[in-house]
Amino acid sequence: MGSLGLAGATTSLQAGPDAGQRPETSCIMFFLDGGPSHHETFDPKPQAPQTVRGQFGVIDTAVSGFRICDRLPLLAAQARRFSVVRSLHHGNNSHAPSEHQMLTGRMGTRDGTRRAVIETPSFGSIVSRLRGTRRPGMPAYVGIPWSFHHEYIGSPFGAAAYLGSRHEPFESGHLPASTTEKFTVPVLELQDGLSPPRLQQRQSLLSVLDQFRHQGPVAPAIGQIRDFTRQGMDLLLQQHVRDAFDLSRETSATRQRYGPHEWGQGALLARRLVETGVTFTLIQCGLKQDWDTHSANFTNLDKFLPRLDRAVATLLSDLADRGMLESTMVMVIGEFGRTPKINKNAGRDHWGDCFSALVAGGGLKMGQVVGESDAIGAHPVDRPIHPQDLFATMYHVLGIDPHTIFTDHQNRPIPVLNHGAPIEELV
Repeated sequence: MGSLGLAGATTSLQAGPDAGQRPETSCIMFFLDGGPSHHETFDPKPQAPQTVRGQFGVIDTAVSGFRICDRLPLLAAQARRFSVVRSLHHGNNSHAPSEHQMLTGRMGTRDGTRRAVIETPSFGSIVSRLRGTRRPGMPAYVGIPWSFHHEYIGSPFGAAAYLGSRHEPFESGHLPASTTEKFTVPVLELQDGLSPPRLQQRQSLLSVLDQFRHQGPVAPAIGQIRDFTRQGMDLLLQQHVRDAFDLSRETSATRQRYGPHEWGQGALLARRLVETGVTFTLIQCGLKQDWDTHSANFTNLDKFLPRLDRAVATLLSDLADRGMLESTMVMVIGEFGRTPKINKNAGRDHWGDCFSALVAGGGLKMGQVVGESDAIGAHPVDRPIHPQDLFATMYHVLGIDPHTIFTDHQNRPIPVLNHGAPIEELV
């Protein structure tokens, strides 16, 4: 209910296509806030000089000839279940516009601060508008963790912009950092003195008031606010929504397998949400730009990579075992890569000229490497791919036409994507 309000209501568009037209696909996106090093993840350069290759080694994967960083052994064993794009590029080395690019599909125009205003809707908000939920009563778009309205955490570019508050992410709040800690979703907790019966009484009162609006013309904004209020109340009252977010319904062994940390428990929650009808889930890994390793790159990644490895690899295995991977696209991305040369602080700096992404599931072709970077990971030398091609691939899986036109607050027509086509090696 925290996202109720007038802002954006007049530009919030009508619901998505009829249920019979919707594909049964969904997407889980891991966003590594700060920009992960492609050298220490999916594009290592073991033959490069020491000032480029760094301190980590490489490891063979389940796919012949495909090698990744040795800090990702669980993913290496799962390599037949994912593909890696090694030739992404957008050329911008500033956090805010690059995050905007990688979470909305468009390069932001404001450099510097991460608090820059979101200019176009996020992927999750677009999916919420054009696809909607896969199960009535469940949110279409969930952010893990996300608290856009109450606390600034993670990237701000997962919001709805001119699509309106109806398409903001459903806020999960912080996930537990252990496998035994109780997890509750703040927006599903009723305030003191408010019980489900009282909330139902208020909903009945609104219904009575709504009868009057049928006696004459009603402004579209009022009708949208009423509909959104009703949806918010339904989320608070329906037990299956609470059950979907209840990690205690999983065995302790399953929770431990995903990892005793927020990223692992977030990945487990994402699997539960896909099972119960959520269409798009954004998992923010690194809420203080943790992957922005200008210094102590290797020390920091020695902490982060095992967590990421366990969370993503377990999710892929779990989805496959449950017969869900073919209909669930999983992506691991950041806003850019890191410089080929290690700096004087044992770190790597921003690099938008070449970086990598992991793509899995969704009926795409797995077990391959798409594109190639040069000998030091500075520039693509084969099959350069713009992020919009990656996102066109995502929309292809989700059954969304990227040429769909939205109208912003200034009545300007804006397509879902300016350009880009699905990556042919994957589709």
